[in-house]
Amino acid sequence: MTSKQTDSLNGIKDLLKKEKQLHKDIRKDYKKITEKINLDFDQIQKSQIKSN
Repeated sequence: MTSKQTDSLNGIKDLLKKEKQLHKDIRKDYKKITEKINLDFDQIQKSQIKSN
């Protein structure tokens, strides 16, 4: 394998690592957002019950 091929292969590996990390970050953010939505929804329901 030439050094150019090795550099390309290392570049691809680095991109795959970055992509994997981005997916992890997205899943974490999605989980936080989902929890926040659920909490807000519960609070809205509770406030509607109290007002009735």
